[in-house]
Amino acid sequence: MRQQVKFLSIASKIFKVLAWISAAFFIIVTGIVLFGFGGADTPRIASLVFLFGGALYFLILFCIAEVFKILVTICDKTSKVLEILEGKVAGK
Repeated sequence: MRQQVKFLSIASKIFKVLAWISAAFFIIVTGIVLFGFGGADTPRIASLVFLFGGALYFLILFCIAEVFKILVTICDKTSKVLEILEGKVAGK
């Protein structure tokens, strides 16, 4: 059980880092396309598509990280409740 919680905690941190890396990447790509370094044949609307896609990708990764964090909290609280209940049953 403890290994699962440790894995979820590490996975949460990894997904948060990936979310911020993807956000930085899409902001850079949006800037490149928007300011004309993407080439003459690249339309400016593509920069908005990159920005929207990057924001969506960031939100998805960040939400996954938060779900993992919630699962870690649930596991911790469940194990504490289980310890309390086992103590009350043993105490009777």
